[in-house]
Amino acid sequence: MSLRMLGGHAVLEIDLESAQMAETIRCALEPETDSVPSERSTTQVSAEGTKLIIKITAEDLTALRAAMNSYLAWVSGSKRALESVEQES
Repeated sequence: MSLRMLGGHAVLEIDLESAQMAETIRCALEPETDSVPSERSTTQVSAEGTKLIIKITAEDLTALRAAMNSYLAWVSGSKRALESVEQES
């Protein structure tokens, strides 16, 4: 995973096991970009090959940190759920 922070902006690039996993997690996160708990940040989610890219813009560093923590937790949970389903198949 790589992180670039520029003022109130952050770009998280997360390498995943497959392009399918990246796209599945992107689809799972997409609704969260429309219904954010705070109006102090906005987020864009995309997938490029095996890489999941999360771009966050926030009014302040506190909002940026909160959004990053939320999205990383959602990615982690989604990844664990997908891996669990794959193991049972």
